[in-house]
Amino acid sequence: MADMTLPQKGGRRKVQAPRIDLTPMVDLGFLLITFFMFTTTLAQHKALTLNMPTREISAHPSTIPEESTLTMMPVKDHKVVYYKGAPNTRSLPKQCHVSNVTDIVLAMKQTVAMQPAHLSAAAHKLHVLIKPGDDCKYEDVVHLLDAMLIADVPYYAILDLTDTDRMLIEKSRK
Repeated sequence: MADMTLPQKGGRRKVQAPRIDLTPMVDLGFLLITFFMFTTTLAQHKALTLNMPTREISAHPSTIPEESTLTMMPVKDHKVVYYKGAPNTRSLPKQCHVSNVTDIVLAMKQTVAMQPAHLSAAAHKLHVLIKPGDDCKYEDVVHLLDAMLIADVPYYAILDLTDTDRMLIEKSRK
């Protein structure tokens, strides 16, 4: 406790110095600090749920309907090589910038939804296979995953490149 002493003036009566006890104020401050520490929620880490392929799809990629499959392969320079259906070494795959992927996925989703009724229910939903190239950037894969969430694609998976895919990438660069 702190005491203040005031000098006395002349012979007048003695004035008692004001005395302020700050102990309750300090106690209240610590109570408020502990209250806010216990009631505050710390920032939660947000993680993207990543759908990895099941062993069945990895072992037998033919279980995915060809009519509704879109394969996207991010490569260097923020480019994406993509093709519809099964890989065909005779056709030239298309190439676009990563920023245009959402538009391509949305367009393909509409095309798949308008397929004939005699196809299975799984063929009316878009299946996207993401096959990152050896020289692609991590942010490009994240951008593709974001496009899957934006376009509300029900089935997508990340797979390894095959030799046919590597040949198609080389073919698209020419």
